[in-house]
Amino acid sequence: MRFRWEIRTGATWYAGTDATPYLSLAGDKGSMKEMELNDPDSNNDWEKGDVNHGVFETADLGDLKTGTLKHDGSGASPDWTVDYAKIINDEDGRTWLAPVNSELKGNQPFRLVFKLTDRGQYDEMQRRAKEDAAKREAETADADASAEEAAADKEAAAEERRYRKELERQKRQMQLELQKAKQEAELAKLRAQIDSAKNGGQTPPSGTQWPQGGGAGTVRTFEVFGIVGGRLAPMTSAIINNGGRWSVVPGASVMITEAPNEGYGLAGTPGRWSTLYAGRSPAEFGLDADKAVLASDGSRGWALPATLLAQIFGSNWRQAVYY
Repeated sequence: MRFRWEIRTGATWYAGTDATPYLSLAGDKGSMKEMELNDPDSNNDWEKGDVNHGVFETADLGDLKTGTLKHDGSGASPDWTVDYAKIINDEDGRTWLAPVNSELKGNQPFRLVFKLTDRGQYDEMQRRAKEDAAKREAETADADASAEEAAADKEAAAEERRYRKELERQKRQMQLELQKAKQEAELAKLRAQIDSAKNGGQTPPSGTQWPQGGGAGTVRTFEVFGIVGGRLAPMTSAIINNGGRWSVVPGASVMITEAPNEGYGLAGTPGRWSTLYAGRSPAEFGLDADKAVLASDGSRGWALPATLLAQIFGSNWRQAVYY
């Protein structure tokens, strides 16, 4: 900080000095080492009745409390009578005064005791400093809040993007599942058309929509079903058409039963033939008139023609099917 010093020499005879003066200061925030005093505007310092002054810079000493004033005893007339020492803070105008009213002998420091005589602009500057500090604190708080809000907005936007991405993923998955289901339905439709063609153009009727009825005599109904992966499966899952001929899928097996509690419940006497093909004879499908053969695609039952049975079980298919 920048300070100005002012020292008044007494007006009595022989009050001035030819020696070199020194000054030290101490306040409630720090102290300043002893420095030599020299008035830059005077060619003959410290004469009787003179007011000498100068400028120095040091750290912030706070409120000045004490100091020392002395001279080195040099020159023809070293003794020095001083009225007072004044220090002015050049930045805020505070002024401290230390009365002396004594004659100083060589190298005998006089203890100065300062009193604040003028507060200058100190209080106003302190008030403004507090306001500025409060303003900076508020601005910092606002900046922090804005940064937190921006971070929250960024995280919310990222979360929304993740949510939309997950929705898109689920949508694509469902679209794939829908496409797969449509393809499977189309395959089932084509399989039914192939089966109808193999049955001589006859389309097997729906399982439960056929009226009750009966043909001549009693029909024994056999059911052919598949075992795939060790589990019950429709016969359509256990056979495959290769170049116009039907054969058993590798790893699968084809089973025959006359028991109504096996397979898909089509077998028995009369079994489901009388329901599905009321009034019709198995002979229409190349079977024995009193022996019907049915299979299920998992949702409906339909008649197996002799031509299909011959491809699966060979030319002696009757022995394999009818026991």
